[in-house]
Amino acid sequence: MDKRLIYRVALKILFSVALIILLIVFVKSLFTVPESQTDRVASEPMPVVTLDLQGILKGDVRKIRWQGKDVAILKRADDYAFRPTKYIPKIPHPSLNGNARSLTKAYFVYYNYGDSGHCPLFKETNTLKDTCTGIKFDMAGKEIGKGLQGHRLEIPPHYFDDKLGGKLIIGRWEKE
Repeated sequence: MDKRLIYRVALKILFSVALIILLIVFVKSLFTVPESQTDRVASEPMPVVTLDLQGILKGDVRKIRWQGKDVAILKRADDYAFRPTKYIPKIPHPSLNGNARSLTKAYFVYYNYGDSGHCPLFKETNTLKDTCTGIKFDMAGKEIGKGLQGHRLEIPPHYFDDKLGGKLIIGRWEKE
């Protein structure tokens, strides 16, 4: 027998096997759901972070990391005037004040990201500015210049515990 004929037959067999394996992989991928799209029930409770608020001065912003995101705590000035609002989007917790968008008027706790979702905010005089888009937010996290339905900063679950000496607990909306 000719060696070229043997090589040709062997190549055709290898190509056929490879094609069959490739088809099987493609067909299996049609019927599997990626892990990112599956609904998983949290088996572990969310981590809780306790922060002492006594060292924060009026107008200062303190930043911490919680669950892979930057969380900022702003201590507002006493004379800050809140804009009245009638439109309140999905309030994360019923005890949040509509104008202050916080559990207390003295502090505002928010994720330190603007509407771009990945650029940090920096504090100017009575405003927070997104470093990527340049959009400004007031001290309640509401976008300035968009009326009542502008973008609002996200608020992480948190509560204040005066029994612990003025501490902020991030990770839950209230004591368990």
